[in-house]
Amino acid sequence: MTIFRIEISKKESLRYISHLDYANLLQRCIRRAKLPAAYSEGFNPHMKVSFASALALGVTTDAEYADIELTRDMCQPEFFDKLSSALPEGIQLLQAKKLNTEHPKSMNALADTAVYELIMPEDISSELINDAITKFNAASSITFTRQRRGKKAQKGRIVKKDIDIKNYVAVPLQYNDETHCLLLKLKVSPNGSIKPIEVLESIKNDHIADLDIFAVLINRKALLSQGQPLINISPR
Repeated sequence: MTIFRIEISKKESLRYISHLDYANLLQRCIRRAKLPAAYSEGFNPHMKVSFASALALGVTTDAEYADIELTRDMCQPEFFDKLSSALPEGIQLLQAKKLNTEHPKSMNALADTAVYELIMPEDISSELINDAITKFNAASSITFTRQRRGKKAQKGRIVKKDIDIKNYVAVPLQYNDETHCLLLKLKVSPNGSIKPIEVLESIKNDHIADLDIFAVLINRKALLSQGQPLINISPR
């Protein structure tokens, strides 16, 4: 058995496919590449592919990760070339690393920081953005009310939960006038995180009423563990 950890990018043409569809797409590419993928046992076997933190719909990424288990050993160049040639436009294989363990630690358990670049709409001025992030960074706490449909006993009901956004912001927000981009570094933990779109919604509600949050282009630049990309972290 061999496990490869891959780093791939997901660009504009795939922005609006769901994580489930994206996972199915990658598995079809693995089959097309004729890689010796391992499958689970039982009545409904599935390919042994695991992902890091799932991306929200509409978010692109320079750093998506997956672990792919194979039934036999392969050299890295052969694996890289076969998978890379099977990927469609919009996905690029950046790196592939053979893991030195049969039981790697979950990438969700390893990841502690997600870095996002948010390209702001042209109709929102730099002055408004700078003023908003100055106030955002100065606040000791910022309450965001997350709403979602309940499950089980609360099925069908809207459940509300207050979250302090500042608990999940790793460093103060930064803004680049030249690129009209916000840089957002968010903490990732087993207890949860905050989504970039929720940070934007808070900024809209508190500081920039005219901001169309769905016109902001969100790209995940990196997924880190102790300051290092997940591809460089020991899997043990």
